[in-house]
Amino acid sequence: MILSEQVANKLKVLLSSLPSWKNLTNSQFVQHLAIFMGWTVEDANFKIERARQEAFIGTALNRSSLVAHAEDREYLPRKPKPSEGTILFTNAGPRPILLKRGREFVSDAQLPYTLGLKLLIPAQSKVTAPVTQYGKTSILHTVSEEKPFYEILINKELTPKVMALEVWVDSGDGFRKWEYSRLLTNAYRDSLVWDEFYHVSDQIGIRFGNGTFGKIPSQGAQVRIDIQYTDGDTLLLERQYLYPLEEVVDIAGVPASLNIEVATTIQNGQAQESTEEMRRNLHYWSVYNERLVWDNDYAYFIRRRFPEVVFVRAWGEEEAERLWGPKLEHINKIWICAYAPREGIVQDVMNAIEEVPMLCRNFQWYNPEHVSFTLKLTARVLSDKVLSEVDEDVRAALMRAYGRDSLYRRDKVLISEIYECIQSTGHFEKETGAWFEAVPEGNFEANLIYQMVSLDLENSQIQIAHLT
Repeated sequence: MILSEQVANKLKVLLSSLPSWKNLTNSQFVQHLAIFMGWTVEDANFKIERARQEAFIGTALNRSSLVAHAEDREYLPRKPKPSEGTILFTNAGPRPILLKRGREFVSDAQLPYTLGLKLLIPAQSKVTAPVTQYGKTSILHTVSEEKPFYEILINKELTPKVMALEVWVDSGDGFRKWEYSRLLTNAYRDSLVWDEFYHVSDQIGIRFGNGTFGKIPSQGAQVRIDIQYTDGDTLLLERQYLYPLEEVVDIAGVPASLNIEVATTIQNGQAQESTEEMRRNLHYWSVYNERLVWDNDYAYFIRRRFPEVVFVRAWGEEEAERLWGPKLEHINKIWICAYAPREGIVQDVMNAIEEVPMLCRNFQWYNPEHVSFTLKLTARVLSDKVLSEVDEDVRAALMRAYGRDSLYRRDKVLISEIYECIQSTGHFEKETGAWFEAVPEGNFEANLIYQMVSLDLENSQIQIAHLT
């Protein structure tokens, strides 16, 4: 029996025990009153259960509830990653043009794009340069009260686009940069530091210290928050045009004739962490929380900051002694080794790690050593299969699992997983009699911690034919 019927029957029983209601127990009025009370109690019970459901990470449905759980755990959702590509500058003028790094351009869709390096474009020449889809803006705020843990929130519309922050404070002697310190770690009473948090209102916020862990900004101080923002997952195809936000002049200061078009598609961006990503990551956040202690902590931290990283290793002096023998310079040193299919990843990774407050700041970058293996594959498929399509599908599946630049690459090369990978193409169902045999050759196992194993598909032997 459902709850509303139980309540209705219970109400009738209670009313029948009252002299003034006894004769009305079976009346239409009491019948409808009992139904109304039953529905009321069932509705209240449903709302209580829903509220209880929102109290747990695994069952919460509303994003606001998950964001509240995130704030309770000092969790920071992953920020968006900008799209990247290259653009072609054509200088049709008689004098060179000098463009500073960080010069902004805009597309027909009014999205900002920023130049990745300082560039000199000779007269009557063409030059290609990297560009990233992000813009810059600043927020000014006046400190209204001198109090511990003073907070400033960034507006809700801008928050999903924020990819980087810098905080400057003017206490009367000009703007000075304050440093980011996660959870105000290793901060003292006069430390010029700030922390970032994610507010229950779905807004990024910054928080200053309390006079013990970080300095309190004085009343009336001016705070400037410099923000880099991106639209994340955007696409700008080749041959599309960009336009400078400010007038371009040559080295003589004369307005220049400069044509800007996309050379390679600007793509591969990512939006801010989704609600379901947040739900999954919240389960494991307490294990990491940017406390970089174990090797897996570094791997998680780097992959989360830079999703394009496909290989990462970290080791300390114990592993270094096994690699190179005991040396004094190994003491209190951490080696970082990572690979991503783009330029600039070394500096980006090292800068990100340096931002995390830790007692050990003696980091050493180590370039990964690429080792490869080949595959000897012999296969037979049904006669109704198009061999070129089968070959293309097999190669695509192998490159997804073992390609050097694949975001889905597997760290270990196992025979069983190679077979599983090829089987997943759907061309080798057992009932059909189709079969294949795969034999890896070469270096398919990393012997050293900094070795990255990938498939050399170009030199692999793949022979696919029809069953006879």
